[in-house]
Amino acid sequence: MSHPKTSIVVTTIFEPDFLQGYLSEIELAGQRDNVAMYVIADKKTPATVAAACAAAREQGYQIHCPTLDEQDAYLKKLDLPAELIPWNTDNRRNIGYLMAIESGCDVLISIDDDNFTLPETNFLAGHQVVGKPAADPVTTSSDGWFNICNLIDGWGGGEIFARGFPYYAQRNDRTLNMSEAGESITVAMNAGLWLDEPDVDAVYRLCRRAKGTEFTGPNVVLSADTWSPVNTQNTALMREAALTYYYVKMGFPLKGLTIDRFGDILSGYLTQKCMKHLGYGVRLGSPVVDHRRTPHNLFKDLYHELAGIVLIEEFLPWLVEAKLDGTNGLDAYQSLAEQMHAAADQFTGFIWDDGGREFLRATSANMQTWVNCVRRFA
Repeated sequence: MSHPKTSIVVTTIFEPDFLQGYLSEIELAGQRDNVAMYVIADKKTPATVAAACAAAREQGYQIHCPTLDEQDAYLKKLDLPAELIPWNTDNRRNIGYLMAIESGCDVLISIDDDNFTLPETNFLAGHQVVGKPAADPVTTSSDGWFNICNLIDGWGGGEIFARGFPYYAQRNDRTLNMSEAGESITVAMNAGLWLDEPDVDAVYRLCRRAKGTEFTGPNVVLSADTWSPVNTQNTALMREAALTYYYVKMGFPLKGLTIDRFGDILSGYLTQKCMKHLGYGVRLGSPVVDHRRTPHNLFKDLYHELAGIVLIEEFLPWLVEAKLDGTNGLDAYQSLAEQMHAAADQFTGFIWDDGGREFLRATSANMQTWVNCVRRFA
């Protein structure tokens, strides 16, 4: 049997209610031999998750749920330090990414355990557009930013913006120009959207109780100079992009805060930068999932997100303008890591003087560790 060419990766500490929907999508698409799932358990994950995965394997699905000991052994096999991928964090999905990449997958799909498939959305086909020429309009924004939440209806009066959309850009007026189609651009990343709970930050959750009711579209492909946040829920990457999709380690102290809940946002921007450098496109829109968000303390979320909100507000202008070297994804990613380390000293004030510069250096070092590991699979 050939190796599966599409891998779905998820980490969970909850009951495996999401699982059956994805198995059904695999079955309906007739892709049991083409799709593997990596369900990464953590120390808080109930035993029902491993049991559900074992039952699915008995039915013929290619599903992997490595035990905690197997995860430790895997990191040791790759000569990766255990602290690079800490327990009890979203960062554990990095193990699933590495396993999928090592398996030779061409398409990596990252989901959250509260993303539920919707009927008649063709989940797999919707994401398997990566690595192929774009068939959707290429969109250019006058200020370089596209609001992904404008593709969904249900917000009522006023715009809302996705988590990770910089506040300086939220205040801008912008005009959009859409071409007929983007056949000349290969799609490297596909950010699928979410109904019900939009992926917005705690500021919006506290002041707005918006619910996404309908995907209005259209699907769009961002031009080389137009940006959008891309998270790790309902997101697909072609292999070259997946090689650079290290989930940035959180938990770093910044100005008395602890940065969290922005590892996916930073990883999305860093990979997006590398793909733009290589001339690839980022697609936004379908497939859409139902985001049945797990319970959160919004004030705790705000505490952890505030450092990330402030950091990207000043980091993104630098990232957009940075000039990378390299003719492939990993070389571009290494170039980016080196430039982040070199540029750290230029950031001053507020969080930068109390942890921010050290966070950039630490992230740069982790990125280079990731590159050194993943090169063996490239």
